[in-house]
Amino acid sequence: MSRLYLPRAWWLSAILYAVALCYLLFQGGKTSLMLFVILNALGAYLMLGRWSGIGGVQGMRITDSGEGNSALLTAGMRLKVKLRMQIPGFWPLPYVIVREKLVRSTGGESQLYEMSFVPDYKRRGEVHFETAPLRRGRYQFHKTDCSTRDIFGLFEHKGSFAQPLHLQVLPRTIALKDWRLFRRSQRGVFQHTFTSLWARETTQIDGVREYIHGDRLSRIHWNATAKTGQWKSKEFEREALPRVVFVLDRNLSSYSVADHFELAVSVAASLLELTIAKGMPLGFVSSGETSYWFGEGRTPVSRDEVLQHLVDVEADGTKSLGDVLCQVAERYEPGIHIVIIGSSTDDQTVGAMSTLESRRMVPSVIHISDKHPSAEEAGKLRQWQTLCQSKQWEFCTVSQLEKLPLALGAVTA
Repeated sequence: MSRLYLPRAWWLSAILYAVALCYLLFQGGKTSLMLFVILNALGAYLMLGRWSGIGGVQGMRITDSGEGNSALLTAGMRLKVKLRMQIPGFWPLPYVIVREKLVRSTGGESQLYEMSFVPDYKRRGEVHFETAPLRRGRYQFHKTDCSTRDIFGLFEHKGSFAQPLHLQVLPRTIALKDWRLFRRSQRGVFQHTFTSLWARETTQIDGVREYIHGDRLSRIHWNATAKTGQWKSKEFEREALPRVVFVLDRNLSSYSVADHFELAVSVAASLLELTIAKGMPLGFVSSGETSYWFGEGRTPVSRDEVLQHLVDVEADGTKSLGDVLCQVAERYEPGIHIVIIGSSTDDQTVGAMSTLESRRMVPSVIHISDKHPSAEEAGKLRQWQTLCQSKQWEFCTVSQLEKLPLALGAVTA
């Protein structure tokens, strides 16, 4: 038979009540009677506290983004939260303690917030709090715990309510207007490597063609239509565009601190936004514990799909960057520009970049470096820069996201 478990406060109360009862029975008198009556009154108050209504508490969570069950933020931002609670019943409550727990899906990190309020005459209350700056990733609020105690602090009564809220924290980005790489491509520096499959129309008319169902009215060539009696459309010149494939290094050993990988993700997201804004065809490679090859086989790449991946991506890879680049050379078509984002400086990476060049792919490097590199690291970076310049590969170092425009030879938007 299992032993009956009761909290220590219950045992102390039972012993105190037994002592008062024995005092009344064996001592008698007004003092013992008054003490016994007071003890019974206090006991009744404490027992009735179990029906305080805290167990049926109801609540609503309101954030900056409204009352929905999801919110979208950017890394480094704080979330302002308001909790409104209603407690059923009638028994008076001295105060209510509210505990909220915000958990990050990857990594198991959590943030605990504790507030308190005194219910009004309608047994309602409201608390406000602001989260700490949030890292990139997905977060979720667990159930909200509420508790109260009697005025003596002897017994605690608990309740909770659940209102799911999912947070999606995107990587930090910096708005860019241009990139030195794009300007060089427009001047034809890399023109011999571009494939004519990726092209966009200019505003220069190149001729007239047959009307195709769905052509806009602005595209119809009215003079040719009037002369021939058949619908004709304008044909515009097309300019070849380079396809840019970003390769994000997810090898854990490449990054000395976690902030370096976060910077690499932010750089990738910023360049992704710029490339899409310029209308450039792109691809994205992220090889880690699970590998992703966006745009493989010339398939279109969705901005939202890549950004969703960047929300969850972690530096969990064991494969070297050189091995990843060799796979890139096999999976993607010749004539593209490969932009490598990471902190690797090993010789295998240099060999893989030469392999890319032999397949008519133009590599470039955006190196994620420390703000204050050691003498050895600074020497390696100088060697890398000299090597890339000798082969006419783009090379730049970034230690802070705010310095990315300067490193790229670009300007902020």
